[in-house]
Amino acid sequence: MGWLSRWFRPGAEPAKSADIEPLDLSVFRYDFHSHLVPGVDDGAPDLASSLEMIDGLMALGYRGAVTTPHIMVGTYPNDRSTLELPFDALRQAVAERHPDFQLALGAEYFLDASVLTALRDGDDLLAPGGRLLFELAFGAPPEEGLLQEFLFEAQVRGFQPVMAHVERYPYWHGELHRFGDLADQGVWLQVNAASLAGAYGPEVQQAAETCIDKGWVNLLGTDAHGIRHIDALAASRVRPAVHRLAETARNASLF
Repeated sequence: MGWLSRWFRPGAEPAKSADIEPLDLSVFRYDFHSHLVPGVDDGAPDLASSLEMIDGLMALGYRGAVTTPHIMVGTYPNDRSTLELPFDALRQAVAERHPDFQLALGAEYFLDASVLTALRDGDDLLAPGGRLLFELAFGAPPEEGLLQEFLFEAQVRGFQPVMAHVERYPYWHGELHRFGDLADQGVWLQVNAASLAGAYGPEVQQAAETCIDKGWVNLLGTDAHGIRHIDALAASRVRPAVHRLAETARNASLF
């Protein structure tokens, strides 16, 4: 695996974590947040790219993935009808290449009025095992009323709400207690391996590490759009925060 050797060449270790033994990522078992379905969003553009990422996950010890294409009105107008055919093609290709690797189709819902309406109308949402992944806008915080109504409706209907890449919302970096409040409400929080590897800068990395240290984070995800995110996952194996998260992560119960 050439991409893996870029991070772990003999005698070469990431500068800031040279004394940390690389974590065996098989402890996480399943990746919950990825963009592996080809040609449906800004993730894998084709099947070859999807398989390259899955090859990487397998090499790092993962047994499966819940792939979560974007669903966002006006940008990625996906739903089950647009996603199932390309997902089935991916699943068939993976079964031939890695028979033991499990795949499930989820989605990453952008929090807006449309997803709240879908919940209230009882639409067939993509939430394997009841885990409903959602993201916020990066540029501005959500309306508090919208967020709370969404969480209420999701939980009343038996979903486990999962907030994607919580460390990447800069408007709350000065108010990290908000994530503690959400955790207290029963929301599962997910962080990206790339953030812990430093890919988004020190402020994002610090936010992710703080949320882990506080015990608020439930899931490590790749948010893989391309092989660069599998590279980042490999790099994150020597980060102390990833070792800490391995003690409490809930990835093992995804299937």
